[in-house]
This record gives sequence, C-alpha cells and structure tokens, in this order.
Amino acid sequence: MAQRTYDDPCRIALTMDLVGERWALLVVRELIFGPKRFRDLRVGLPNASQNVLSQRLRELEENGIVRRVELGPPASTHVYELTERGRQLEPVLIALSRWGAQIPSPQDAETSTDAFMLLLKALHLPPAREVPTLAVRLVVGTDSFDVEVSPTSVEVTRGAHAHVQATARADVPTLWKLISTDLTVAAAVDAGTLDVTGDRSVAQRFFTFFGLPRS
Repeated sequence: MAQRTYDDPCRIALTMDLVGERWALLVVRELIFGPKRFRDLRVGLPNASQNVLSQRLRELEENGIVRRVELGPPASTHVYELTERGRQLEPVLIALSRWGAQIPSPQDAETSTDAFMLLLKALHLPPAREVPTLAVRLVVGTDSFDVEVSPTSVEVTRGAHAHVQATARADVPTLWKLISTDLTVAAAVDAGTLDVTGDRSVAQRFFTFFGLPRS
C-alpha cells in the first residue's frame, strides 16, 4: 500500500508525509536509546499489530529514518536502529513529550520504559542553584538505564555503563509518581514498590530534578 501524502509543499506537511502515519513516531521513540529486535519493538508497542508495525518499519527504512542491521554470531539475527536522520527527531519527540505531559493518561494505560526515559529529558527542571551532577541507574524489569542529571542536562544510556551513586528498581508507574506527585523515595520503599541500593539520599535528590512543566 502506497504511503498517503498531504500533497502540500509546506515543510511541516512534507515531514508528516514521512513520519505522520500512525505508530511511525512511536517506532522512532522506541529506538532512541539503541537498536531493537522486532519482538522488542512489539513489547514497547503492544497495541500495534504485527502487520502495521512491519509496514511502518518498511516505510521508515525506505525514507532513510531507520535501517535494518544484521547481527552475526552468536545472535544471528537482525535489529532495527535509527539512522543519523532518524536520531535528529529526538528533540521533536522531547518537545512533544513536554507539551503533552499534563494531558491525562487513559486509565490502566501502560507507558513503555523507553517513553518514560525520554520523558525524563522532557521534564528536566534546572535547579535554582548550582548542584553536583547525579548518576543513578534505573532498573525496570530486565531493562536498565544509566541516567546522569546535572543543572543543565540529562543524559540517558541504556545498559550499565557508568559509575552510579544509587540504583533504583521499580516499575514505570512508580517512577512516574516519584516525579509527578509528592511520593518520596522513602515512602515508595516502605510501600514495597521501590528498591534502592547505594546512596538513598542521592536517589531522593535525583527525582527532584524532574517535574511537570509550569503552566
């Protein structure tokens, strides 16, 4: 099936011709922090059918936004990754995430882990005074991300790569509450929804670097 087009020379319309189809930008979102296999994309996008997801990947590949890479032994499989042009969409996704942060989510809707990590970049609140950079590892299920947050930036890396001061293990809803409500690290630990190793005070300060944008 041919891609639909707005048939409009406006650069916004031309961009939407490439990434405006349903699920396209969300595929890009799931690849921001590194390559994924098709089945891993299905986990992050559970409501996208296999056929639709395959079609979006083909279109994104044809348009130079995603590429398929063959992995040699012992994996002997292929993954999808963003091209440089695809990675240039990250600021767009961050802006959209920030813009939509206060839109109520449907009840029982699940946010993917990658979407939450991107949200951290969108909801960074620079502190009023200079403070040291904090490095915390966030573990959600079998996935982990090293997050370094400073007064001016947030760096998120999938996997355990950096020396961190604390490790926080929780599901995405708990992590979201830690940055969007008055829930404290101590209260979440007491409730059994959060496990923290390392410096707990660092973990508590870490979550204060984020919050909903002020209207």
